[in-house]
Amino acid sequence: MKSRFEQYIEQHRDEFDSEDPSPASWQHLQAKLTGEKKPVIKHLFFKSWLIAAAMTGIAALLVFTLLKSPSSDELALTSPVGNNELLNEINPTYAKEVYHFTQLIEIKQNELKKLQKADPVLYNQFIKDITRLDSSYNALQTQLPENPNREQLLEAMIQNLRLQTDLLNEQLLIIQKIKQSKNRINETNSKSI
Repeated sequence: MKSRFEQYIEQHRDEFDSEDPSPASWQHLQAKLTGEKKPVIKHLFFKSWLIAAAMTGIAALLVFTLLKSPSSDELALTSPVGNNELLNEINPTYAKEVYHFTQLIEIKQNELKKLQKADPVLYNQFIKDITRLDSSYNALQTQLPENPNREQLLEAMIQNLRLQTDLLNEQLLIIQKIKQSKNRINETNSKSI
């Protein structure tokens, strides 16, 4: 005994068979049967936005590096912020954080300066890396008085100072590893003698 649905389908079969499937449907079915996988197109908006932002940042760093290129024997120190009143006006907590980071960076840069005589090539490379970040920081700092989004700009300045601190820590760690390696080589040479 057939259900009402099956009877309806049999009675109206010609109406159902009147249209052919689209060629895309056949291609999709054929790809499934042969095991071919159709390439999946992912949404790239976010990735393309990140790439564009990174490229803009790199271009800005290059411009600022070219405009402010210190001599190779001087270390571009990030001095404590000159417009402390403006920072305190915007956000006193951020002003303290900026001051803390600039002091920390100055200490670490002085430690790095000890490398200048021992390994001038490495020292000059380290200076170039720090100078790039420092010039970005200075550019942000000059924009601060006129910028309507001062709080966001101040956050960007603090993020830059964090990056400078991290970079200096990595550079000092590299120096420490080089010293340890040299000490090991000296110890093995002295033991073999």
